[in-house]
Amino acid sequence: PRYRAPGTDRWENLTWSQAIDKIARKIHAVRNATWVATEKQGDAEVPPNRTDPIPFMGGAQNTNEESYLFQKAARLLGMPYVEHQARL
Repeated sequence: PRYRAPGTDRWENLTWSQAIDKIARKIHAVRNATWVATEKQGDAEVPPNRTDPIPFMGGAQNTNEESYLFQKAARLLGMPYVEHQARL
């Protein structure tokens, strides 16, 4: 894969391992910075355990099994907004 750093016009080659590591680090940083551990509902504090700014979207070409795995991965990462193209 090729990668272009923000603010540059130069592309550089990455290995798949480097690309996956870069994506994982960005997801981890955003998730940690925006994690909602508790929120108030009435007088009680409840644990929603979610991160709002990261959406997850599947496509109409995905099988039911792939869509199931996508939503499980999204829920595992704390992403409450999972949409599927076929529903829109």
